[in-house]
Amino acid sequence: MHYSDRCIREQPQTTSWGGCTGPTPAPPTLGQRRCSFALGQVAVLLLVCCGVPSAASDEAGPWIRASQIGYLPDDPKIAVLSSARPLAGSFSVDAFAADIGPDAGAWGPFQHNYRLDFSALRKPGRYVIEFGQTRSRPFEIGAHVYRRVTPRLLEFMRLQRCGDNPVTGQRCHQQDAIDVVTGERLDLTGGWHDAGDRIKHMITTSYCVAALSLADGLSADSGSALKEEARHGAALLARIHPDPNTIYVQIGDDRDHLPPETLWHDDQSDYGWGPGGPRSAWPATGQPQGPKHKNKSTGLASLAGRTAAAMVLLGDMTKAESLYRLAQANPGCAMSVPVRAPYYYGESTFYDDLEWAATELYIATRDKAYLKQAIEYAQQAGESKWMGQRRHGHYEFFPYVNLAHWRLYPHVDDQTRQQLAGYYRAGLERVRELAEQNPYRLGTPLVWCSTNDVIACATQAVLYERMTGDRQFRPLAAEARDWIFGRNPWGVSFVIGVPADGDAARRPHHLFYKLEDHLPVGGLVDGPVYKDINDGLKFADFGADRLARFQSEGGVYHDAFADFSTNEPIIDGTVSLLLLLQVWDSPAPGGL
Repeated sequence: MHYSDRCIREQPQTTSWGGCTGPTPAPPTLGQRRCSFALGQVAVLLLVCCGVPSAASDEAGPWIRASQIGYLPDDPKIAVLSSARPLAGSFSVDAFAADIGPDAGAWGPFQHNYRLDFSALRKPGRYVIEFGQTRSRPFEIGAHVYRRVTPRLLEFMRLQRCGDNPVTGQRCHQQDAIDVVTGERLDLTGGWHDAGDRIKHMITTSYCVAALSLADGLSADSGSALKEEARHGAALLARIHPDPNTIYVQIGDDRDHLPPETLWHDDQSDYGWGPGGPRSAWPATGQPQGPKHKNKSTGLASLAGRTAAAMVLLGDMTKAESLYRLAQANPGCAMSVPVRAPYYYGESTFYDDLEWAATELYIATRDKAYLKQAIEYAQQAGESKWMGQRRHGHYEFFPYVNLAHWRLYPHVDDQTRQQLAGYYRAGLERVRELAEQNPYRLGTPLVWCSTNDVIACATQAVLYERMTGDRQFRPLAAEARDWIFGRNPWGVSFVIGVPADGDAARRPHHLFYKLEDHLPVGGLVDGPVYKDINDGLKFADFGADRLARFQSEGGVYHDAFADFSTNEPIIDGTVSLLLLLQVWDSPAPGGL
């Protein structure tokens, strides 16, 4: 998810991608690995249109793709039977049997696909789907099948901690940081490393703190580990706003990617104060920013507003109100800062963040002025513009689902409720229209960090149902969620090492994996991208691609360390998935 070893578009709306600069590390050999986690299938992804089958193999299959985690009893349960040749007959799941149904058409590497519907099976248990000699991986049906996933997601977040790391027992980056404008020494220790390397992005950290807090509010565990993790990130957020006019957008930069490669506690990056010395602290200026290459920042409201919402949720009202004033005074978006290479997080929306801040402030204070402002910002934020698009820029519409609409919904009149629900419904209808064009029912774009979009779609659908009682998008949500856990053309779970006995990502672009053979279990990887994106990047040799049969012109996924575009774990995606599972499991309608 980062700069010089991950190419990120400077122009959010363009669709071509340039090549990366800088060294790219070679993938580890199997002999270098000591971890004993289950093998994960390398996966390729398919576009929301037909692709061209790979010529790497003439295997005919068929293959059955289903969620490897399983299903709640009342979930829609749709597996996909994919093949190079036409098929006919029945499939079975234990005593349940049904016809495979009509051919749903070609998609990606598969010429023939069949949607296997076993939604009528509700009995708890462990199952496999069978069609002739072809069997799916085992999965469960039960009321709590997803509750075992949350601890794994939190396990990854703990590994990502900067400062004092409870997983490694090591301390790192104790000299964070020095203001690059004033030269002032600051205390910006703590937080999380953003992905597989060492930079700390407040764009994603602010979201993670707020989303973890919301997930904690849905949890039945009052001493929740969710709350502990949110508090860890919040301690840094409180320090990035040291005075009424300042907020820091980033600690470190892409000098982080220069040799030598080391783990976080032995970081020898040189930011101008010597190897292993203090790191750069970049204040958001609200203007295009960068020493050589410039981002396209237009204001502070996206970052300051989202951080204000997080601070309210963590109970720091003084910081929250100060941040909200800063956001209101500086409309526009704060983007990450490019240094060596011209790539950055190009967020383009900020009314959603102002709405979120005003909503949380109203919930906490019951001040009607905040409610009025929240409604006004909600109307300006409107629908999520990326939904229904086949492409968008890198982090252009972050955080992809406007959680403020859901949070605001219980506190407004009926007319405003209809507006808020309508914003959600319109985006979901556009995604569903695309999804119905392919047998896997994927309606979100395969741009970088495609798993973020998939999860956002599912989350918005479940929140819409909670708000309105309208279940029309439950199938869309279920198939999006199941895509993450293996109901995709490669049969791979995009959550590293989850399930432990399944076929999950196992060779991620993460330094702990490469240098220590430590698998960062629970991290959600970026996921598949369109093939033209992957083809435009500069990689080290992936090594043997055992899932070459499933690659197509539609898209690719490589479970290889070298593929930083599809196989790097990300904190914001991991937390987004965690929130989705908590919302799905919560019985309470109408928000929190």
